[in-house]
Amino acid sequence: MSLQSLIFNAAPFAIIPSAIIAVVLLRNSNITIRILSIHILISSITEFGSTLLWSLKINNIYLLHIYTLEEFALLSWFYATIITGRSWKTFFQVCLISFTILTILNSSLLQPITVNNTYARGLESLLCMIYAIVCFNKLINNSTAMPKFYHTGLLLINSGVLIYFTSSCLLFTLSNYLRRPELADARMMLWTCHAFFSMVYYLLLFFGLWTIWRSKLYTSYSQAQ
Repeated sequence: MSLQSLIFNAAPFAIIPSAIIAVVLLRNSNITIRILSIHILISSITEFGSTLLWSLKINNIYLLHIYTLEEFALLSWFYATIITGRSWKTFFQVCLISFTILTILNSSLLQPITVNNTYARGLESLLCMIYAIVCFNKLINNSTAMPKFYHTGLLLINSGVLIYFTSSCLLFTLSNYLRRPELADARMMLWTCHAFFSMVYYLLLFFGLWTIWRSKLYTSYSQAQ
């Protein structure tokens, strides 16, 4: 088995550890951890549905259009519970409303649900990169205001978000310019890299949530001012 095949076959299973701990944390956690847990569980269901449809040779691209809206909405909400303040609240609301409108227009007019929504995914990746960079700045500057292991867990989670969406931004931007048939190998290489960074993303989410769960800090509520 080639490295490329190994990555593609392993990628769908990388979400399982984070899904298991998301189930454990879903009920009694604070709002921040609960939002992330819900997102992970929805991601797991979407991944399963996508894999099932693909195995049945049914177009599963429409799931990505729906998932993109859910993912950005919950990640915006997740970061809004960490980064507080009236100006930041307005920022997250403006980003969410604008992204939702643009994504619906994109799926309606430019990239229908039968093709990849690369424009919407690229925009989402850029915004989530901004979220993660701002969050790093807030977490580093407020490290003493949070319990140590809760702070460490959030840093791991945020690292996963930044790594994944940085790679996704590159992928979906370049994929718009690699549509010609003779560039099929280059597209496959991009998707292989995306699958790899997706694995890294979900493993970092798992280790971040596991760190918070092991320290029994998942019911406490800490913010970065």
